[in-house]
Formats: sequence, structure tokens, C-alpha cells
Amino acid sequence: MPSDRGNGLAMRAGFFLDAYAGIADVDLIIVPVTGSAEPSSFARNRARRIEVLELAGADSHYTLVASVADPDTRLSAFRFYGRPSLAAFVNPLVPHFQSLVADSHYDLVHIFRLYLAELAAPWLGTNRGRARLVIDCDENDVLAYRRIGAIERRLGHALAAEMAEAEASAFVRFAKTWLPQFDVVIAASRREARSLAAFGARTLTVANVVPAPKRSPRRAAHVPTILFVGTLGYAPNAEAIMWFVTRVFRRLQRALAYRPRLIIVGRHPPAALARLRFQRGIEVWDNATEIGRCYSSADLVIAPLRAGGGTRIKLIEAAHYGVPIVTTTLGAEGTSFQNGVDMLVADNADAFLRACLLLIRNRSLSRRLTRYARTKANRDYSQAYWRLQVANLVGQGVAKVA
Repeated sequence: MPSDRGNGLAMRAGFFLDAYAGIADVDLIIVPVTGSAEPSSFARNRARRIEVLELAGADSHYTLVASVADPDTRLSAFRFYGRPSLAAFVNPLVPHFQSLVADSHYDLVHIFRLYLAELAAPWLGTNRGRARLVIDCDENDVLAYRRIGAIERRLGHALAAEMAEAEASAFVRFAKTWLPQFDVVIAASRREARSLAAFGARTLTVANVVPAPKRSPRRAAHVPTILFVGTLGYAPNAEAIMWFVTRVFRRLQRALAYRPRLIIVGRHPPAALARLRFQRGIEVWDNATEIGRCYSSADLVIAPLRAGGGTRIKLIEAAHYGVPIVTTTLGAEGTSFQNGVDMLVADNADAFLRACLLLIRNRSLSRRLTRYARTKANRDYSQAYWRLQVANLVGQGVAKVA
């Protein structure tokens, strides 16, 4: 569900909804494969009509695949199935979706995420009419799943790694089939856009943006406070924070006279991550309602990501709030932030530890990095600028968007 806060994908969807609502009448149809399906006040204030499709389960072929008891046989069956697992829940909804839009004329149809691409079927070929077809992939799912597979393999989870690689292969086939049929394919960074263009797509970059917040006054803390923000049910986020706790945080506690506090903020933590709240110095907040208060008490934001794709809204958010950042090369990927200018980048445990210690101890460096990061966030991730790009994408005289 599009929103102006919380989950990064919800915020990206919220930005597009807000941009379209400023120039068009918008019908919003939600396919609740992931996340909340409850219409938010943010969405209700911007959409002329909201429909939430009811999931009927996966298609029959994927249902058979999922029912196979033996893991290796199930993996082989999934490879033969050849479609992304999330797309299995979309195909049964296509007839209902077609009936919802059958009597409506749209100037532009915006599909969010590649696994929903089949919903563009009513506007393809001879039935297309004048609707312009846009799909926002946000990231390249092929690259994201390959990176997840690499992480799983490093952890010794061979079957999970094979499954992630099978998902990547399925997305390759899906991208080759569907992306060339759209007028425009959008990604959150130039790098992701270039990689999607390899599938024959006509690509455009629209960056992730975060509204510049009213910064809460910084609260004096008795101990250094480190903050991680992200959807904890997303495997790369969960792996990142577990890596930080086991490889960096304990060493950081021993290195500092005042033992630091680690605040982990995000919904749907897996059991192993939720149990971290019982360890000394670690808090897991899975129901935080005011993100500004989290940032106001933080001395440092970390994003130790080693898998995934797209660009990190959490980095832009931290820059707006004026909190120094330590991330990995992958975490900074796709952003305009630079190592040593706007943040510190470290890719192994020793380097990550040194970077955290440096920013906790060196206040002048922290202030310089946050000053430059905030300036860059206001310049490169301006809502006004990217709203104009969306308006140009739509063109003049548009009245209705789906």
C-alpha cells in the first residue's frame, strides 16, 4: 500500500501516487502479495478509486511444486516451472483485474514491480488503445536474487542458494518476455536501469526520494547509540544486521569505555533476530511509529548490506536527519553518496569496526560528513525535481492514471 513512511517500497509507491495525483485522476488497484492491504489515509487522499484484489492462492502448477516434500525434487520442479514464485500468485488474479478495468479508459497504466507485469495484458496488442504502459521495477530482481544466492552459499545454505539462483533464472525469462512490451521501464538508479536495458527495455531512472523531515532535536545520550532501520523480514536486511552483531558489535562494545547501544528498527523480524533483544546493549523495535524519534537519539546509522538491489531509502533518510552513516559498497550502490565525503564505506568486519569507532570518536568528522550528506540529499533526491520528471513522463493533458 503506497505510503509516505515506513517500508521503502511503500514509500516509493507513495511517491509515484503523490506525483500522479498532482496532475491526474488516479485509480489505485492493490495486489496484496506482500505487505499491508489496508487502504491508508495517504492513499485515500490521493486516489479517486481504490480496489484491493483478494488473493485466491497460487496457480495450480506452483501449488503442485510447493507441495513436493523432498527439497531437492521441489527445487527441480521449481526450475521446470520457470516463473518467479511471487508471479504465481498474480496470474490467477488477471481475469478479475481485467473485469475491474474493462469499462475504464486510461492515458497511462503504471505497474509496480516486475512480478506484476502480467497485469498489463489488457493494454497489450490490439486492446492497448492510447494507454501508455509504464513499469517501475525499482531494482533488477535478477541481480538481487543472485546476490542473495551468494550470501546463502557463503553461509553454507546450499539448498537456499540454489533456490535463490532458480528465482534469478526465472526473473531472467520473465524480464525478457515482459519488459520489451512496456513503453518505459523505470529503475531507482542508473546502474539498475542499464542492467534492465539488456532485456530490450526502454529505461528511465527515477530515484528514491524521502520528504525532508522536520528534524527532531537531538537527545543527549549517555552511551553511543547505533541505529539500523529496515524491513527485517527481507532476507538481506536480516543477514546484514546479524553479520554486524556477530562480527562487529561485540568488538565495538569491548573497544569503547561506554558500551554502545544498538537499536534495530523494522517489522517482521525472524525469530533469531527477535531474540537479539535479550542480549545486552541491543534493542529490537518492531512497532516503532515515529521514525524521527529513532534518528534523533542516534549517533550513527549503519547499513551493512551484502545482498539485495535498488537504492537504500534508509541512507537518504539518515542524511536528511543529519546522522552519520557507515555502509558497505553494496549499501551505497546506486546513490550519489561518496565514501569519505558524505559517509564511510567498509566491506569487511575490521574496516566496518574502524569506521564506526572513527565516527563515534571524531565528532568534527561526523559533523562534516552529515553536512555534505544533507546537502546532497536535498539536491539529488529532491521530491520537487523527481515529481517534475514523472510529470514529463506522463505528458500534457493526462486525465486518468491506473
